[in-house]
Amino acid sequence: MLLCGLCVWGFCRLSAQSSADIRAYIDQYRNIALDHEQRYGIPASITLAQGILESGAGKSGLTRASNNHFCIKKGNGWTGPTYAAWDDEPQKSSFRVYASAEESFNDHALLLSRASRYKSLFEKSVYDYRGWAIGLQRAGYATSPTYAQALIGYIEMYRLYTINGGVKLRPGKTVTITRTITVEELVERTEFILPEDEESEEETVVSNAIQRFKVEINDVRCTIIRPGETLASVSMKYDIPQSKLLEYNECTSKEDFREGDIVFLGKKKKKYGGSRDDYRVRQDDTLYLISQQFGIRLSSLAKMNGLTIFSTLKEGQKIYLK
Repeated sequence: MLLCGLCVWGFCRLSAQSSADIRAYIDQYRNIALDHEQRYGIPASITLAQGILESGAGKSGLTRASNNHFCIKKGNGWTGPTYAAWDDEPQKSSFRVYASAEESFNDHALLLSRASRYKSLFEKSVYDYRGWAIGLQRAGYATSPTYAQALIGYIEMYRLYTINGGVKLRPGKTVTITRTITVEELVERTEFILPEDEESEEETVVSNAIQRFKVEINDVRCTIIRPGETLASVSMKYDIPQSKLLEYNECTSKEDFREGDIVFLGKKKKKYGGSRDDYRVRQDDTLYLISQQFGIRLSSLAKMNGLTIFSTLKEGQKIYLK
């Protein structure tokens, strides 16, 4: 499989991927996306949303090193240069290196348009970004169960559906092609249209995930698993083996990580360095969740509170952080 099925969201040492980065990315590549919509029938909104997700709006380490905006692996028949990066394999995988971003976009379009698994997508309208996003996930483009949700969320947050003159679609509604359809005819079918001021569930989820993003906790670099991400994509994005991420986060399996979870990119501290001295347990808290929230090693947190790592906590219980 050439497409790695992972979304790669960018990280800079001083700041997270910003809204300004995303808007600049859209401005830079919208004409290529529109051209590919005309030439191949791939919605411009989908091309841009995938580029934003897979390349971190052009800021991921893989993209900056290789001009690879869609995580396309070397595959059979590739004779060009490659770049090694971690993904979901026990060793680094080889990804294609392109001479330019445009070359990467062209390769992405060719892969989608030529692969049999995506053939049914081209029966959908270019205005049906929801159908395309769900179809890509079902066809196996991504391993994440929230990949389609992430694509739709970005399309709606940044109004990418307007790039080709389309409209914001209601959840559960798709645009069926029975003949060539124009955007004017689409707009007339009001049952398809979600009001611009009404936020969809996908838009809310992605927006909230971005707001939760943290560059570091307790002076330790970390990130949040967002919609469309997996531990493997975090591994590739930061060039850290999954085994190390499991060690840093005191977990035994990548299946322990879910959307919204904090992932530390280095070893947590033995005590909290912030201004708080203690924490009051809330409903459903565990010692592990508190250790992640404050960037403290689980064994250290348990020891300073006279507990074991398996201790059950009571709501309102005081937990010392230092």
